[in-house]
Amino acid sequence: MRRLTSGLVLATLTTIGASAFAETMAELAAKLNEDGKELMYSNKYAEASAKFREAVARVPEAKYFFNLCTSLFQEGKFSEALTACAAVEKNNPSGELTGKATKLTDRIQSEAKAQGLTVTAGGGGGLPDCQQDPNAAGCAPPPATCQTDPGLPECQPQQPPPQGNPVVGRPPTGTGVFAGTKAGDNKYIWTIGGNFFGGGGTIGQPDVYGNTAYGLELHGNYLFNPAQRIGAQAYVQYAEFSQNEDGTGGGVGLSSVDLGVGLYKHLCPPSTERLCLTPMIGAHLALYSPEFDQFDGEAQFNYAAVGVRAELGLEYAFGARMEHVLSVKFGANGYTGVFSGPDEFDGISAEMAGLDKGGGYGYFGIGYTHRFSTPLGSSPLVTLE
Repeated sequence: MRRLTSGLVLATLTTIGASAFAETMAELAAKLNEDGKELMYSNKYAEASAKFREAVARVPEAKYFFNLCTSLFQEGKFSEALTACAAVEKNNPSGELTGKATKLTDRIQSEAKAQGLTVTAGGGGGLPDCQQDPNAAGCAPPPATCQTDPGLPECQPQQPPPQGNPVVGRPPTGTGVFAGTKAGDNKYIWTIGGNFFGGGGTIGQPDVYGNTAYGLELHGNYLFNPAQRIGAQAYVQYAEFSQNEDGTGGGVGLSSVDLGVGLYKHLCPPSTERLCLTPMIGAHLALYSPEFDQFDGEAQFNYAAVGVRAELGLEYAFGARMEHVLSVKFGANGYTGVFSGPDEFDGISAEMAGLDKGGGYGYFGIGYTHRFSTPLGSSPLVTLE
């Protein structure tokens, strides 16, 4: 009875030890994988590959092989990348992950072909089939040995040995191999968006045009300094000014189009990544079309001035990668008098049109912006696991 009890105690302790060791290895692999992804987002591909290799050495999961395939491809190590992608299928991947690995494999082969290289899986990388051979170098240590003494040398992470001469080329010539930002990161590369706005002010000589303005603004942003969250914006702002029924203009309305560029900065406290204040300042060319200068009901925009714009936006980002942004904006536009327009022989002069004087208006707007984490004109081939 005493021997039986001792045996049960030993078996229980062995099981608990094995479970704790397996959990520790899984936690280490998960952390290494996250470290590798962070390095990928910083374009440090060689360092990322080293982290992913360590992850698969501890726990040979399909997702770690897939991330390793992606980082090796970004390094230009095509044959090693194909070997890593091939290992995805051999380690119980989901259907979605299998599809992603196939798509990435096709991209690797097409890139190698474009560089005049012939590449097949197995030329370097040395990544094993851990299901068929769990004792292979690079796989998790043999359970029977490591359960009893996880400190043994053979239980430590092993680096896969090289096999053959790997085919190495230039890093991918295309862009957008993987999503360039991590989930929950309030950074991006470029955006498109728009706002509806309304406000009031005066343009030109007093009492010629109305004091109410409303319109639509479209913009595109480029975040050229992600670390400081500083970007540039190109915008088009269309506004309609109401008629001044009681003024000397006899009920004349005014349309304007502003074509401008500006600089902005996101102010996003770490505790509220999704909610940011975004001040912006810009300069634009303003084109005016008074109602009396329209031809067959179409605006002519024959009068030109210059202006400035100051704006403060309160933005809320949502979505898996904060790609959707809702905003409310408070801003003001200022304008000089018209510097170019028809003369009295070709039409109504700027002075007669009441546009020889400058002006400005304040506005409140609401809008939507969509963010993209890959270069303009491309989309991510895959997202990291």
